[in-house]
Amino acid sequence: MHYHKNARTNIAQRKAIKENNSKNNKELAAHYLVSPNTISKWKNSDRIQDHSSRPDTIHYALSKDEERLIIKVRDHGLLLDELLEALAPYIERLNKSNCYRTLLRYNRNRLIQPEKTERKKFAQYEPGFLHIDVFYLPKIGPRGKKKYYYCFLAIDRATRLLLLEVYSRKGAREAGDFLVKCLQYFPFRIQYVLTDNASEFTLRSSKNRYGRITKKSLFEIICQIAGINHRKTKVKHPWTNGLAERMVRTVKEQTIRVTRYQDISELIADIKKFQNYHNTKRKLKVLKNMTCCDRIISWYQLKPELFMIEPSAFLTTTW
Repeated sequence: MHYHKNARTNIAQRKAIKENNSKNNKELAAHYLVSPNTISKWKNSDRIQDHSSRPDTIHYALSKDEERLIIKVRDHGLLLDELLEALAPYIERLNKSNCYRTLLRYNRNRLIQPEKTERKKFAQYEPGFLHIDVFYLPKIGPRGKKKYYYCFLAIDRATRLLLLEVYSRKGAREAGDFLVKCLQYFPFRIQYVLTDNASEFTLRSSKNRYGRITKKSLFEIICQIAGINHRKTKVKHPWTNGLAERMVRTVKEQTIRVTRYQDISELIADIKKFQNYHNTKRKLKVLKNMTCCDRIISWYQLKPELFMIEPSAFLTTTW
């Protein structure tokens, strides 16, 4: 129930005034602390609700055609100031106030946001699905002879087991060598590898003066020999390899962004130190507060046929 801002009685009091015939208006006015005119008004009224203060006819500054024109132009994504600038030559009475009220009346005061593309859920796999990426390391070396180094990263989707290797270049030879080290390092059979479309991983989008290159890169050849299904991300869709991208950020936050290194040996030692910490001591929420090694052992107990060596032998030879 909405009351007028100057109302002095409520619904129950008005109903009691209309039904009370034993007292006169002055007595009722003294009882309810209002004037006799107010008592007379509610006794003789056929309703007990306040009338709306809204006028019967609302006069708008803009016509319906002008309002429709504003809404039509607004739907093209123009901001309020841009809308005023575009329509001012055509609508003489247009100003910021009546333009905004028109947008508010038609629920266009906020621009309609484009629908976000629905991303597929992160599929679950058994151990053996590696996400591989490479990232730059800071320049290291004596003054005048500093050079860039690169770190290749591989992380297993099921166990989050991590491998990091530092190289002075990031060509096809280094990518192939890193894949061979992955085959030697991970205790389970590698079935899938996911990378981006960089030239060190694939020549799918590469060209020479004769046209598109059709031969396979060294990385793809090793995948074919080892029976690995090499998958590549869709162009301009980095979230497809989001696990590796996020792990790259974590490695940087724990190493090169907090420490300055004198030579490359210090950097490699620190990166390997983080790798060992992540694999043996870091409890991850996605693994239900287990470490990577604990997760490997649980997978071995569940499906030992996926593994080439026992986790106990792997742990003793690796750390």
